[in-house]
Amino acid sequence: MNEIYLSRKDLQAIQKFLDSFPDRDVVLITSDSSSGIGSIVKASVIGTIVDGHVVTVSKDIVDESGW
Repeated sequence: MNEIYLSRKDLQAIQKFLDSFPDRDVVLITSDSSSGIGSIVKASVIGTIVDGHVVTVSKDIVDESGW
């Protein structure tokens, strides 16, 4: 089992990101630890409509700038 530690600030950033897409109720959280230093955590909203196109929108929640 993989574990991801998120701070309150990270959780608030995820909630704020999801709130930007009122037609979506689900956010996908992914973690990439291939750098060997730490994990990059992304939030993605899948299948939202932007300018008439169905798209996936992603945002870095935790990246190397916070290490």
